[in-house]
Amino acid sequence: MAFLKIKEACAAKNITLKDLSKLSGISERSLEWYVKQQREPSLSRVEKLVKVLEVSPAWLVSWE
Repeated sequence: MAFLKIKEACAAKNITLKDLSKLSGISERSLEWYVKQQREPSLSRVEKLVKVLEVSPAWLVSWE
């Protein structure tokens, strides 16, 4: 399962999950699932996240 560094990226940009939800168009609930590793995002959602968070896909997604 992919582990997304969403919390770290949000902290670096000083934004909340609520802010990220508004900026990315991804529901806050979905973001919470990704942070808690309950679900994996589609490739298109990863692309939205990296654009908003200004990080590379390789940095955002890691496998543990």
